[in-house]
Amino acid sequence: MNRTFTSLTALAPLALLASLATACGAAPEPGDPASEAVGTSSGRIINGVASGADDDFTVAIYQTDSNGAVNAACTGSLVAENLVLTARHCVSQMPASQQIGCSGTGATLAGAKVLGNFAPSSLAIAVGSTRTINQVTGIPSGVVAHGAKIYTPPGNTLCNSDLSMILLDTPIVGAKLVPLRLDAPPVHNERITSIGWGVVSNTIDFPTTRQRRANVIVQTVGPLGGSGYGIGPNEFQVGESICEGDSGGPAFAQSTNAVIGVVSRGGNGTQGSQTQPAASCTGTSAQNLYTRVDGWKDFILSCFADAGSTAWLEGQPDPRLTPKAGFGEACASPDACQSGLCIGVGGGTLCTQSCDASNPCPSGYACTSVGGQLQCAPTAATSSKGGCAVAPLEGDAGSASGALGLAATVAGLVLGAAARRARRQHHG
Repeated sequence: MNRTFTSLTALAPLALLASLATACGAAPEPGDPASEAVGTSSGRIINGVASGADDDFTVAIYQTDSNGAVNAACTGSLVAENLVLTARHCVSQMPASQQIGCSGTGATLAGAKVLGNFAPSSLAIAVGSTRTINQVTGIPSGVVAHGAKIYTPPGNTLCNSDLSMILLDTPIVGAKLVPLRLDAPPVHNERITSIGWGVVSNTIDFPTTRQRRANVIVQTVGPLGGSGYGIGPNEFQVGESICEGDSGGPAFAQSTNAVIGVVSRGGNGTQGSQTQPAASCTGTSAQNLYTRVDGWKDFILSCFADAGSTAWLEGQPDPRLTPKAGFGEACASPDACQSGLCIGVGGGTLCTQSCDASNPCPSGYACTSVGGQLQCAPTAATSSKGGCAVAPLEGDAGSASGALGLAATVAGLVLGAAARRARRQHHG
């Protein structure tokens, strides 16, 4: 018997892009605060074209059963070899109601409640620009990893926080990644490209080729309240472009090639159907919302830290292509060091390493407390006033940690050439 799979709309009605309509399908009356951003959930690229290998950072996310058969589908972005960025409703269970109501402040007015997350291992990640799903078993092609951990913002609402990250059980080594815009908001009239795996026509079939639509205009950057619906402080709005199955997909800035948002909700005030799913997403009245990634900068960076990965930021090179500095070499930030530790020494900074009684420092370095963590610092160094400054060494006035820092036995390890050069530079 042939199998078909549903979008997250069928599995969990709040799980995709919300159509801005009331429960009966009528558009909210202007000025009715109880109907702000009330809508049904949906999420596909409308009037798009085939997406090629350049967009392979955009992946399909399948929520599967114990046999690996697809229950629901979303879209996501590979932002590290072991991290996928997507929408929160793509990783969480939702109530049966399809109604979502959000205010311009990001407060929940109706629905939008998040229940428990899916089991991470039930989330399958598939790469490539084409896909097939076995019509008998329901098992998709191209799956290369599963979820190992799900990261979500605090709270239990989609309003203003429809964003999540998935830690993969197997890194996708050499995968095409995409940078993130974390230090600036989207700009009014900025052009983006919408990319996703959603339905592309008035059928119930999902495309076998990933889709993209360029030159989508950022119409409004939140916050915005008032009649009709609300755009939260961490959201922005575009017009016709996305729909069911594109949820969690990227808004790709055409000027910098960075992701600035993930698909959350939207629609045109009408109801789609199983035979005409695009009806709620087309036309000049379509209003679609993305969750801004810059609004969740601290959360996103904490996910990278937990995953042991480095964020690729807008305007910077892929961190995988930048050689990391070794012990004793100059560093501009902890990310520049192989160890992830950059210590202030005099007027400069050097890459260092952690230490303890079992892992002593090389000759010429002492195990010193830096921000509560034991790290190797040059024994003749004075503390820096910079952002990477070490704690005062023993003998410095007011030192509370110097004795602890020098307590570890100094081992006679051989320093590398770079470390010796750095020591000569800073110690004469």
